[in-house]
Amino acid sequence: MSLDNERPESLLGLIAGLEGVADGYTIIHGPTGCKYYPSSVSESCYRTRKGGTVSRNLFEMGSRYFFSQPRVPCTYLDMGKFVTGGKDRLEDLYAKVEKMGPSVIGIVNSPGASLIGEDIGSVGHRIPTVCIDHADYSGTCSDGFQDAVLALVDRIRPKRKAPRKGTVNLVGISILHLNWNDTVEDLRNLLALCGIGINCVIGAGWTAEDIRRSAEAEANILVYPEYGDRVANFYEREYGIQTVRPREGAPIGFDALEDWVISLCQIMKRDPTAALEEIKVCRRRAAGCIRTMESCHLLPKGRTFSLYCDGSTAYAVSRFLYRYLGMIPVAVTCPNGERWKDETFSFFGSKGIPLSDDALHTETDVIIAGGAICSSAISKGTALGHVDIEGPGDKTVNVRAEPAIGLGGTMRLLDGVLNTIADRQRFR
Repeated sequence: MSLDNERPESLLGLIAGLEGVADGYTIIHGPTGCKYYPSSVSESCYRTRKGGTVSRNLFEMGSRYFFSQPRVPCTYLDMGKFVTGGKDRLEDLYAKVEKMGPSVIGIVNSPGASLIGEDIGSVGHRIPTVCIDHADYSGTCSDGFQDAVLALVDRIRPKRKAPRKGTVNLVGISILHLNWNDTVEDLRNLLALCGIGINCVIGAGWTAEDIRRSAEAEANILVYPEYGDRVANFYEREYGIQTVRPREGAPIGFDALEDWVISLCQIMKRDPTAALEEIKVCRRRAAGCIRTMESCHLLPKGRTFSLYCDGSTAYAVSRFLYRYLGMIPVAVTCPNGERWKDETFSFFGSKGIPLSDDALHTETDVIIAGGAICSSAISKGTALGHVDIEGPGDKTVNVRAEPAIGLGGTMRLLDGVLNTIADRQRFR
């Protein structure tokens, strides 16, 4: 299996974009092999769509189409249906999902169903329905995600209204992103210190009603740029909503986070002082921990790290660890965000630091990636420790909030990196 197969691709990104609607439902018109993993991912990434706690009942959806998974049912096309067509099953499944009362339904053709020319648009649409005949199978996960979001806003057109002053849309975050809901709350709290509220999170946890009022925000701000640049362009073109595009990549790392906040406050004419002070508090706390480590002769300076993640994240994290901790990057792999990858290589090239583009097979002290990539690197012996920064992460129980980016995400990253260094020298 190639390394690329360990990463989400455009079909999964497409399904995640549709599943990001809290009161929506997604149907796959295809065989069960196209269903099981997306169903599992959707359920694990978004367990509480209706609020409260969720107890999974394996038998609740044990019938055909669902196969004991509550999300993303499929028409389980088999050999016979690939010959005769599966319109009857699609109509039957659509009727069942319709009775569940979603506000929007997404229908996605599997690669096989697309190949035989199945017409998913012929199903009766009594509920707003987004039909996607085929994904851009050679595209990236971020491509598929944005395709889904744009299809949603094309079907459920946002209403043109006067902007709600002091509100912003978060653009470019999906339910596939590690601990996305914790990240949203972390950014919400930071922006609240500036007197800025969140109108909606475009693509993750929004409802059909949120889609309709998504054009009411005063501005859009990108979180993961490669997951939201085309969506932001759409809102600029159709509704005149200006976009804040981060210059430092994703908002992780003290400098990048300060730039993210200041850039937004300048456009919205808000005072960033309270948020910047909160960041300074965390800077001081981190500095105290590092001084304690140094007193035990445990220095992060000169340690190596590798990154296997989206380009905007790699750009921000690599510069942060290099500038703040004095660590040296040895490899950076970016399946999404080619522009940010190029800027990362250019920055470190100007410092005389050569980078490999094969993070999985380059020896390093710490690898920072998704859970599967980290596990692969540890098992291959190319990394001594790891920090999860992308989904899917390790299957751990997190009682406390664990944002992947933002202020909490920055402290979480430092925790992971510094503890990995300390563990290797038995620092306790």
